[in-house]
Amino acid sequence: MTKEKFVKYGGVKFTNKVEPKEINNFVRNLPAEKKDSLFEVIQELDKAGLISLEHEFSTIDDETLEWQR
Repeated sequence: MTKEKFVKYGGVKFTNKVEPKEINNFVRNLPAEKKDSLFEVIQELDKAGLISLEHEFSTIDDETLEWQR
């Protein structure tokens, strides 16, 4: 569960602190105004302690192709 991941659009590195099902339920229950962008959703997940942001950013280019799979 603690395998590092990257958000496909934005290149934000993060680690899950909970199971994906709990993350999905949390996002599903966010108010619409908190889901205007992927960036907002990621911030809410981090604020709630469901993921840990690594504050390492990457662009979507040849160097990130493996993470996009």
